[in-house]
Amino acid sequence: MINEATLRQWWHVFKNDSELVEIRMLGKFAYSGYYKNIDKLIEDIKPYEELPDEQIYFTLNEIDDGCYGRAQCEKIIKSPKTTTNDNNITRRTWVLIDYDPVRVTGTNATEEEFELAHKKAQQVFLYLRKCGFSDPVICKSGNGWHTVYRVDMPNTEEVRDMLSQFLQSIALMFTDEKVDIDESVFNAARICKLYGTTAKKGANLPERPWRMSEIVYVPSEIKVTDISLFQAVANLLPKEEPKPTLPYRGGGTNEPFDLERFLNDHNVQYKKETCAKWTKYVLDHCFFNPEHKGKDAAIIQMASGAIKYTCLHNTCQQHTWQEVRQMLDPNAYQPRQQTYQPQQRVAAIPQPTQKQPEIKPETAELGKKWFSMKDIAKVNINELEGFKTGFTELDKAIRKLFFASLVIVSGSNASGKSSWLNSLILNAIQQSQKCALWSGELRPDILKTWIQMVAAGKEFLRQGSNGKYWYVPDDISKKIDDWTDGKFFLYNNEYSNKWEQLFADMKELLAAGVRIFILDNLFSLDIDVFDGDSNKKQKELINQLTEFKKKHKVLIILVAHPRKTTSFIRKNDISGTSAIIDAADYIFILHRVNNDFRKSGGEFFGAANIQKFFEFSNVLEVSKDRMMGTQDYLVGMYYEIESRRFKNSNDEKRIYGWRDDIGVQTDMFDEPATPTATSDDMPFGAPTDDVPF
Repeated sequence: MINEATLRQWWHVFKNDSELVEIRMLGKFAYSGYYKNIDKLIEDIKPYEELPDEQIYFTLNEIDDGCYGRAQCEKIIKSPKTTTNDNNITRRTWVLIDYDPVRVTGTNATEEEFELAHKKAQQVFLYLRKCGFSDPVICKSGNGWHTVYRVDMPNTEEVRDMLSQFLQSIALMFTDEKVDIDESVFNAARICKLYGTTAKKGANLPERPWRMSEIVYVPSEIKVTDISLFQAVANLLPKEEPKPTLPYRGGGTNEPFDLERFLNDHNVQYKKETCAKWTKYVLDHCFFNPEHKGKDAAIIQMASGAIKYTCLHNTCQQHTWQEVRQMLDPNAYQPRQQTYQPQQRVAAIPQPTQKQPEIKPETAELGKKWFSMKDIAKVNINELEGFKTGFTELDKAIRKLFFASLVIVSGSNASGKSSWLNSLILNAIQQSQKCALWSGELRPDILKTWIQMVAAGKEFLRQGSNGKYWYVPDDISKKIDDWTDGKFFLYNNEYSNKWEQLFADMKELLAAGVRIFILDNLFSLDIDVFDGDSNKKQKELINQLTEFKKKHKVLIILVAHPRKTTSFIRKNDISGTSAIIDAADYIFILHRVNNDFRKSGGEFFGAANIQKFFEFSNVLEVSKDRMMGTQDYLVGMYYEIESRRFKNSNDEKRIYGWRDDIGVQTDMFDEPATPTATSDDMPFGAPTDDVPF
């Protein structure tokens, strides 16, 4: 029996209650009908639902209205002369991902097999959501599961090929020996199981029963997923390249590269999965982040010989097989003698003298080379120098920002990095600290305006005549200038953005008592003074900053943008060399509390934990704290739009030292507590609390 309610739901969701659709039945015979009338459609298919051999399908995408004039208009006919082909599709409106449990052909799935397909659909759903995809319509096909994504794409050969690669890429990452992801459903005229009808692949047995197909989940708003996101996943597919011939030891150039032997020789733990198109070596964990485990990371070799390294986490998707090979065999791509050549007499070539490393002897000035516990003075952490950030819950977690530290601040565009730093600068000045700021992007007059707005607060701002902006009155501006004079220094970019110039000028400020240096941002700095590629230059910069902060016991705050736009930034998304993350004493990530944060934050921290932060405008995440060991710790904050000020609570009115009508507020850290949360640090795909099916 058909499920009429589900059929009407399908008509509304997939065909907008009016769009032309072809219904097709396949089994012992082929039948077809074109419909615009749902009542007639339901009435006509009822007899075929009762036939044990017939499966009922529908066309997913938008059909040329001219097809309505075919012989099967508003009726079902047997063995039709024409049915919908790819040329009859005017536009692609849906993309189907089909999860089918592996079983004997012509049989229905067991409950266990059906559930395996369910879990696979959940994994792909979470992965694509993390890639920025909008939520799909979720359906049971009867024996497996469907995730159907709303799209708006032209029906072209380029789109067809791209979607084919997209499905191949998804299959490559997620297909295993128990669940198959169908790579063939990319064609424009694709037919799909008609939801509300029964899947009948074989005998109706208790252990392998017929099942009704149904729609399980429809988003409250069905949003189109942009074509660029499909293209990005399609680009992960290994390119068809010539087979590698360079052996990793010995042999000749015509000897094919033996991947499995290479992995075994280097003691790489894996589980091998094979099919006609590829061989997949599923790794115990990711080479670049050992926390990515389960089935998240794999090395895949295509039938052509092309090799691809893949990890399901966004933070690792830029890594390549070449990186993995060099990690295991540093000389992998070095030229070497491949075949025997007869020796020829050549004149001896003088060899350059190898530079000998400097080995320092033990001296009284440097002290012992190896300390005993008695040689090391005990440290009272409360006596270590630093300053409070002024954000109550943050200070509870980290105690203070300690001098001789490197702080990395990151976050997506418009997350509030600059405004938060302006608040931090003023909070430091309030504690008699001196700060220097280099900004590679903002003009000095703009920066002054923004910092003064934070210092003034909303109650001292005035609204412009057009009501669209706020400003600091002249008398207040002068008071703030006087208060910050000798305590805050902004670099004049007319002296260039070259690091060697800026670094020399930073050293001069040490004599003025400056102990807080803010560099906004890393990628606006010209660091060509260092040799090598960009990663090596950045590493040299970080080494220089590390030496500087230790030698002079200063705090350095470095703003580093994320590598790419993602819905939920993690510390490994920070662009640049890994030395940045390794050298950092603190890593702070700013988030805006928007739909992306609610969705992706819930996946990482758990829906229940993240929900308590929805009342805030921004959240600061402590991703690393070397001193106290705090990580994955969230602090909710309020952003006051008028003053650009970050606050502990909406009613907080911080009093800065420029005010001469009231005592200076130095007890800045007794505001009400804000909620915090920590991550369970589950591997990708494990948390399913936020999966709607």
